[in-house]
Amino acid sequence: MFFRNEVPTLGSDRAMLKKYFSYILVAVMTTGCSNVNHVGSLVKEEFDAHSQSFKFVEQVRKADRVAKFENRSTSYAKNLKYGYFEEAYTYVQYRGGGKVAPIPASVAMHRIHSYKVLSRLVSDSGREARVVAAISYYDIDSGTLIEIIDEQSWWFAEVADRWFLENFTPIGSEMVQD
Repeated sequence: MFFRNEVPTLGSDRAMLKKYFSYILVAVMTTGCSNVNHVGSLVKEEFDAHSQSFKFVEQVRKADRVAKFENRSTSYAKNLKYGYFEEAYTYVQYRGGGKVAPIPASVAMHRIHSYKVLSRLVSDSGREARVVAAISYYDIDSGTLIEIIDEQSWWFAEVADRWFLENFTPIGSEMVQD
Protein backbone atom coordinates (compact mmCIF):
# COMPACT_ATOMS: atom_id res chain seq x y z
CA MET A 1 0.00 0.00 0.00
CA PHE A 2 2.76 2.43 0.97
CA PHE A 3 4.72 1.68 -2.17
CA ARG A 4 1.74 2.34 -4.48
CA ASN A 5 0.99 5.73 -2.88
CA GLU A 6 4.56 6.98 -3.28
CA VAL A 7 5.11 5.89 -6.88
CA PRO A 8 3.24 8.74 -8.55
CA THR A 9 5.03 11.48 -6.58
CA LEU A 10 8.54 10.04 -6.22
CA GLY A 11 8.93 7.68 -9.14
CA SER A 12 9.61 3.98 -8.72
CA ASP A 13 13.40 4.33 -8.14
CA ARG A 14 13.07 6.98 -5.45
CA ALA A 15 10.21 5.07 -3.77
CA MET A 16 12.41 1.95 -3.56
CA LEU A 17 15.26 4.08 -2.20
CA LYS A 18 13.02 5.60 0.46
CA LYS A 19 11.58 2.21 1.44
CA TYR A 20 14.93 0.42 1.74
CA PHE A 21 17.04 3.40 2.84
CA SER A 22 18.22 1.83 6.12
CA TYR A 23 19.30 -1.38 4.38
CA ILE A 24 21.16 0.53 1.72
CA LEU A 25 22.81 2.74 4.35
CA VAL A 26 24.10 -0.28 6.28
CA ALA A 27 25.39 -1.86 3.08
CA VAL A 28 27.19 1.32 2.04
CA MET A 29 28.66 1.79 5.51
CA THR A 30 29.99 -1.75 5.73
CA THR A 31 31.45 -1.70 2.23
CA GLY A 32 33.00 1.69 2.86
CA CYS A 33 34.82 0.58 6.03
CA SER A 34 38.53 0.28 5.52
CA ASN A 35 38.95 -1.79 8.65
CA VAL A 36 37.40 -5.24 8.27
CA ASN A 37 38.09 -6.02 11.93
CA HIS A 38 35.79 -3.16 12.90
CA VAL A 39 32.93 -4.70 10.92
CA GLY A 40 33.80 -8.11 12.40
CA SER A 41 33.67 -6.69 15.92
CA LEU A 42 30.25 -5.14 15.21
CA VAL A 43 28.97 -8.50 14.00
CA LYS A 44 30.48 -10.23 17.06
CA GLU A 45 28.82 -7.73 19.41
CA GLU A 46 25.48 -8.31 17.70
CA PHE A 47 25.94 -12.08 17.93
CA ASP A 48 26.89 -11.86 21.63
CA ALA A 49 23.81 -9.74 22.31
CA HIS A 50 21.58 -12.44 20.85
CA SER A 51 23.65 -15.50 21.74
CA GLN A 52 21.19 -16.69 24.39
CA SER A 53 18.54 -17.19 21.74
CA PHE A 54 21.03 -19.12 19.60
CA LYS A 55 21.94 -21.29 22.59
CA PHE A 56 18.28 -22.10 23.12
CA VAL A 57 17.96 -23.25 19.52
CA GLU A 58 21.08 -25.41 19.90
CA GLN A 59 19.71 -26.93 23.11
CA VAL A 60 16.51 -27.89 21.30
CA ARG A 61 18.54 -29.45 18.49
CA LYS A 62 20.70 -31.34 20.97
CA ALA A 63 17.63 -32.61 22.83
CA ASP A 64 16.21 -33.78 19.50
CA ARG A 65 19.48 -35.56 18.65
CA VAL A 66 19.57 -37.21 22.09
CA ALA A 67 16.00 -38.45 21.67
CA LYS A 68 16.87 -39.84 18.24
CA PHE A 69 19.93 -41.53 19.76
CA GLU A 70 17.83 -43.17 22.46
CA ASN A 71 15.42 -44.52 19.85
CA ARG A 72 18.15 -45.66 17.48
CA SER A 73 20.34 -47.38 20.09
CA THR A 74 17.30 -49.09 21.64
CA SER A 75 16.22 -50.31 18.22
CA TYR A 76 19.75 -51.61 17.57
CA ALA A 77 19.70 -53.51 20.89
CA LYS A 78 16.31 -55.07 20.10
CA ASN A 79 17.52 -56.21 16.69
CA LEU A 80 20.50 -57.90 18.35
CA LYS A 81 18.40 -59.47 21.10
CA TYR A 82 15.96 -61.05 18.69
CA GLY A 83 18.63 -62.27 16.28
CA TYR A 84 18.02 -59.78 13.48
CA PHE A 85 21.76 -59.36 12.93
CA GLU A 86 21.50 -58.19 9.34
CA GLU A 87 19.03 -55.48 10.35
CA ALA A 88 21.32 -54.40 13.20
CA TYR A 89 24.22 -54.36 10.76
CA THR A 90 22.47 -51.67 8.69
CA TYR A 91 23.17 -49.24 11.56
CA VAL A 92 26.92 -49.43 10.83
CA GLN A 93 28.44 -46.68 8.73
CA TYR A 94 31.93 -45.23 8.78
CA ARG A 95 32.36 -41.49 9.22
CA GLY A 96 34.57 -41.15 6.19
CA GLY A 97 31.95 -42.80 4.02
CA GLY A 98 34.09 -45.91 3.46
CA LYS A 99 32.39 -49.11 2.44
CA VAL A 100 31.31 -51.35 5.31
CA ALA A 101 32.47 -54.96 4.99
CA PRO A 102 29.74 -57.58 4.63
CA ILE A 103 28.39 -59.17 7.78
CA PRO A 104 30.38 -62.30 8.72
CA ALA A 105 28.49 -65.53 8.01
CA SER A 106 29.55 -66.92 11.41
CA VAL A 107 27.22 -64.44 13.15
CA ALA A 108 24.21 -66.52 12.10
CA MET A 109 25.57 -69.42 14.17
CA HIS A 110 25.00 -67.53 17.43
CA ARG A 111 21.99 -66.53 19.54
CA ILE A 112 21.88 -63.67 22.03
CA HIS A 113 21.12 -64.83 25.56
CA SER A 114 21.14 -61.41 27.22
CA TYR A 115 21.90 -57.81 26.33
CA LYS A 116 22.38 -55.33 29.15
CA VAL A 117 23.35 -51.69 28.71
CA LEU A 118 25.99 -50.81 31.30
CA SER A 119 26.37 -47.15 30.34
CA ARG A 120 25.08 -44.75 27.75
CA LEU A 121 26.77 -41.38 27.29
CA VAL A 122 26.13 -38.58 24.78
CA SER A 123 28.82 -35.92 24.27
CA ASP A 124 28.22 -32.27 25.15
CA SER A 125 27.85 -31.39 21.48
CA GLY A 126 25.22 -34.10 21.02
CA ARG A 127 26.97 -35.42 17.92
CA GLU A 128 28.83 -38.39 19.39
CA ALA A 129 27.79 -41.05 21.84
CA ARG A 130 29.13 -44.16 23.50
CA VAL A 131 27.30 -47.23 24.72
CA VAL A 132 28.86 -49.99 26.77
CA ALA A 133 26.82 -53.18 26.83
CA ALA A 134 27.32 -56.62 28.32
CA ILE A 135 26.25 -59.27 25.84
CA SER A 136 26.06 -62.95 26.50
CA TYR A 137 25.44 -65.26 23.59
CA TYR A 138 25.84 -68.90 22.80
CA ASP A 139 27.08 -70.87 19.87
CA ILE A 140 24.26 -72.98 18.41
CA ASP A 141 26.50 -75.97 17.66
CA SER A 142 28.45 -76.18 20.89
CA GLY A 143 26.02 -74.51 23.31
CA THR A 144 28.93 -72.60 24.88
CA LEU A 145 27.84 -69.38 26.58
CA ILE A 146 30.17 -66.46 25.88
CA GLU A 147 30.07 -63.04 27.51
CA ILE A 148 31.56 -59.95 25.93
CA ILE A 149 31.69 -56.25 26.67
CA ASP A 150 30.62 -54.34 23.58
CA GLU A 151 31.90 -50.77 23.38
CA GLN A 152 29.85 -48.96 20.75
CA SER A 153 30.84 -45.65 19.22
CA TRP A 154 27.93 -43.75 17.69
CA TRP A 155 28.02 -40.57 15.60
CA PHE A 156 25.34 -38.25 14.27
CA ALA A 157 25.20 -37.47 10.55
CA GLU A 158 23.73 -34.02 10.04
CA VAL A 159 22.83 -34.54 6.38
CA ALA A 160 21.10 -37.89 6.97
CA ASP A 161 19.71 -36.63 10.29
CA ARG A 162 20.36 -39.98 11.97
CA TRP A 163 22.75 -41.83 14.21
CA PHE A 164 25.21 -44.42 12.93
CA LEU A 165 27.34 -47.03 14.63
CA GLU A 166 31.06 -47.09 13.81
CA ASN A 167 31.65 -50.76 14.59
CA PHE A 168 29.66 -53.97 14.74
CA THR A 169 29.30 -56.17 17.80
CA PRO A 170 32.10 -58.75 17.70
CA ILE A 171 29.77 -61.72 17.99
CA GLY A 172 31.77 -64.83 17.22
CA SER A 173 35.06 -63.50 18.56
CA GLU A 174 35.63 -63.88 22.27
CA MET A 175 36.84 -60.58 23.73
CA VAL A 176 35.99 -61.38 27.33
CA GLN A 177 35.11 -64.90 28.37
CA ASP A 178 34.10 -66.16 31.80
